[in-house]
Amino acid sequence: MARVDYTQYWGIAQVAYSDIRTKHKFLLLTMLVSAMFLLVLACGDSDDDEVTVTATATSQSQFAATATSQPQVSATNTPAPANAGGPSGSIVAALEDVGVPIGTPGLCVPGCANEKYFFSAFDTLVQWSADDKAVGGVAESWELAPDLSKFTWHIRKGIQFHKGYGELTAEDVAFSTNQVNSNTNPDSVHDVAGDMSCCYGPTTVVDRYTAETEIINYDSRAPGWLFSNLRDAYGISSKAVFDEYGSEGMRDVFVGSGPYQILEWLDGDRLVLEAVEHYRKTPDVMNVLVLEVPEEASRIAMFIADQADITHVSLPNVARLESEGGVKRLLETVITHVGFAPNFLEKTNPKTGEPLDNPGFDPSLPWVSDPFAAGCNWDVLLEEVPNEADVCDEMNNPRKVRLAMAMAINQDALVEGLLSNLGFNACNWAISTKDPVHNDNWCVPYDPEGARQLMKEAGYENGFDGVGIWVGNEPTELHQAVSSMWAEELGIITEFHTGPFSVWQPVFVDRSLKHLVFDGEQGGMPAHYAKGREAQAWFDGGIMWSGGIPFYQRIYGDMLSEPDITKRNAMAVSFANHERFWTWEIGVWEQPVYTIYNGDRLTWKLNSHSIHTQVSNYVYPLEDLALK
Repeated sequence: MARVDYTQYWGIAQVAYSDIRTKHKFLLLTMLVSAMFLLVLACGDSDDDEVTVTATATSQSQFAATATSQPQVSATNTPAPANAGGPSGSIVAALEDVGVPIGTPGLCVPGCANEKYFFSAFDTLVQWSADDKAVGGVAESWELAPDLSKFTWHIRKGIQFHKGYGELTAEDVAFSTNQVNSNTNPDSVHDVAGDMSCCYGPTTVVDRYTAETEIINYDSRAPGWLFSNLRDAYGISSKAVFDEYGSEGMRDVFVGSGPYQILEWLDGDRLVLEAVEHYRKTPDVMNVLVLEVPEEASRIAMFIADQADITHVSLPNVARLESEGGVKRLLETVITHVGFAPNFLEKTNPKTGEPLDNPGFDPSLPWVSDPFAAGCNWDVLLEEVPNEADVCDEMNNPRKVRLAMAMAINQDALVEGLLSNLGFNACNWAISTKDPVHNDNWCVPYDPEGARQLMKEAGYENGFDGVGIWVGNEPTELHQAVSSMWAEELGIITEFHTGPFSVWQPVFVDRSLKHLVFDGEQGGMPAHYAKGREAQAWFDGGIMWSGGIPFYQRIYGDMLSEPDITKRNAMAVSFANHERFWTWEIGVWEQPVYTIYNGDRLTWKLNSHSIHTQVSNYVYPLEDLALK
């Protein structure tokens, strides 16, 4: 099909949203959601009380004018592999969003740092390969000290920053690492601020091509974890840019060293990339335009009309795009779960030994256990599975409420109604049912009668209201459906609280959050990776939206320092057994996540991969795409 001017496309699809409220029954909700989506695809317009959202885009001619070639510098002293004719041609990706453009490493709110390297514009210290190995990146090699006290990074010579900012050196590595680490930059709001704070001290320059990172608590997942593209990490930024512009001025300056340089990055609109010569692989495709297209119906229409080469859709629509020439590529599975903040129950910070401040802790909330009440024994929280007789009512009744809320969720109905049976049920919130260590005993059965009995025992036979759920900018069908189940089966009434992450970020960090949060955990993350990541104070200084659980604090620290995978797997089993008793978090479902690309125009043979499921990863790695 011929590629046409983008401006002709935008009249094709407009997206209608129905006002579906929590009080509706689940069956009605499912029918409305299905009908709404069919209406969007068939008509593109809205009537009555529906709200129409219209998107805008750049035309092909505008894109060509914006992404003009600029002088390029050699990325390395060793010639990079490339097609004989060099990069050529262009592709368009239509994504739900284009991320959060912030150039300053320490000011990068969760998401934007990953976006920099998932858009192939920045490099990480270590590269995670398609065959799941840590290989050389900016650091062509590294050493872990025998006493586990430091990493020594040997920086690849000849890497050039984009836009004439010179060679990448150990000084840039130290600057970037210290910027994101909350131990060295207390003002960091970076995605890895909490992870880094648990384990790493300053990064220092040894010489021009050597840097050292102090290890304060050895992490058995490193260096793949935090230092590579595997999941959350950070790209290496130019200290020269920071010196020139300062922290605030650098916000809008994007200078990396990846296979693509950023020509333009506009919040809520577009990202324009241009290929450069690169030590890892010089791209085949010269120009990449990433458009923000929030509405799924619009992304579908763009792909069918040949206006987008790469996109992503909900599971029920993957097959439709396959029938239109799309090829699906599995990114990962994601376990959606509900975190029951504010169960901030820890006493001390494991990194400092200092008492913890828990401003969000509120035992008046029916789902919050109170181990500090008179007659209660806090120490049972450190046991793998305590004897229920040893658990005081102030701790046990909220446990029964949490368990009842889990038992009231009909996962089969959710998977059928919202995922067209293309997903599957979740049990433990951090261990996939496909993982070899999984145990069916960790699954919570759908049992509304049993759930109501637990609510009665806990003193809430008629339910309760005032359950706040942070839903991001707007509630999803899943938020609506689960809330409907709680209302219908248990009389629990929820309230949706909206707002971007950047606004809510402070309460996620300072342990003052009092809302439930639907979060996602990568199903492909091995069981032997340290568990309880965002629910205990090893993560203090980072996001804490799942409470603060004493047993998690202990197991996380033990798993970090244990080099033996078999022993870490056994610890993961203890973690899951503990979670099954206390129900600190609820698994809702697990679903595969696919990116879709145009198989008639593109091939995509991966040399690198990531297990992250954020939107920017749908186009990663761009340098591995080739035009047919």
